[in-house]
Amino acid sequence: MIRTDRIYSRAANVPTFLKKLMNITGMSEQWVAARIKQKRDCKCIP
Repeated sequence: MIRTDRIYSRAANVPTFLKKLMNITGMSEQWVAARIKQKRDCKCIP
């Protein structure tokens, strides 16, 4: 239960975190989305 709560809270905080990150660095949404996709793909590989 604790792990699920942590994952959910992290997922809920991600959009806000990305917006702050984009504002600070001036990155485009497409670049950020691409980076997230790459990370997810890497995590899926056992």
